[in-house]
Amino acid sequence: MRILKSLIYIVVATILFGCDKNTETSKKTEESVSNVVKMLCWSEYFDPAAIEGFTNETGIEVEYITYDDPDEVEARLASEPGRFDVVVTDDLAINILSNLRLLQPLDKSALTNLGNISGEYLGRKFDFENNYSVPYLWGTTLIAYRSDKIESPEKSWKSLWDEKYKSKVMVLGDRTEGLGIGMISQGHPINSSDPSHIRSASEIIVEGIKNSGVRLGSDKEIREGLLSADVWIASCYSGDAAMIAEENENISFFIPNEGAPLWMDNFSVASDATNVNGAYLFVNYMLRKESAAMNANFTWYGTTNRAAVTLLDEELLADETINPPESIRSLCQFYYVPDANRDLLLNEAWSKVVDALRANSKDGSGAEVARSSEN
Repeated sequence: MRILKSLIYIVVATILFGCDKNTETSKKTEESVSNVVKMLCWSEYFDPAAIEGFTNETGIEVEYITYDDPDEVEARLASEPGRFDVVVTDDLAINILSNLRLLQPLDKSALTNLGNISGEYLGRKFDFENNYSVPYLWGTTLIAYRSDKIESPEKSWKSLWDEKYKSKVMVLGDRTEGLGIGMISQGHPINSSDPSHIRSASEIIVEGIKNSGVRLGSDKEIREGLLSADVWIASCYSGDAAMIAEENENISFFIPNEGAPLWMDNFSVASDATNVNGAYLFVNYMLRKESAAMNANFTWYGTTNRAAVTLLDEELLADETINPPESIRSLCQFYYVPDANRDLLLNEAWSKVVDALRANSKDGSGAEVARSSEN
């Protein structure tokens, strides 16, 4: 019954958008959908002006609910049924969340702007037919550092284990990212299932924790640490690095010579969303080229929206750390969803990192970061 109602609402809303949005549209929209769409997303991931534009056009407010760690998404969707409508999360999570039935299959007929997405980002391995996901933004994981503290770091992931930066290094506290960086720093594929590769990735992080005081943190903690100079060098998402570099001229960043992890974030609809039609209206609005360009220019991430490219800031397009040339991008790799055997190996390896962090932590703050990344 809910699906039938949602389809009716989509037809009604589409017809009404042709009317005067300040009069009849507002009234009818409120009758056909809830006036709030609840979105679970990374912080600062949309241009506020784009969200305001959606609300002005539809009369639907957006409740922006944030998370700091990808593992939170699964836990919150499972423990807070009906709390979220739109979910924005990374490529690896889509496969897991759909298998757990925490996302609902998409009605692509309601996404009339889906054609704006470049085919390069569709049909990826994690959701081959895009039954549960619509590409949003993409980027790399790279190294950001304080140029007023470190004059010229080696352009290698090995810089994160350099004892010269003792107690001033932070690595993203996510199992996949942490171990992936550990592997790539030693020249191994980030998706390797070789037990020796995974073990050595764990060992190099453990060694960094014990000998150099390497810390784990969320993307937010890394941003704040770099801005305050509590952190001198860190693994960091490309858009985050560009964002804080705008705030502080002493922050620089680079893609290491070994290459870097690639990732892609996506729109999905929660399986128990209470405002399904509002969720579709929101996603479809953000697939417009104007909205997509606004969000890319605001976040400083790569857009998956080919129609939006002509509206992107020239500085963004020219930034090779955000839009790397093929010679660099060919060295970058998307993560794959691990099979059961690799997943077990990753868990075992990451547990050693967690144990080392707990042993090295005197006030318990590091242990909290590790626990949030352990699930």
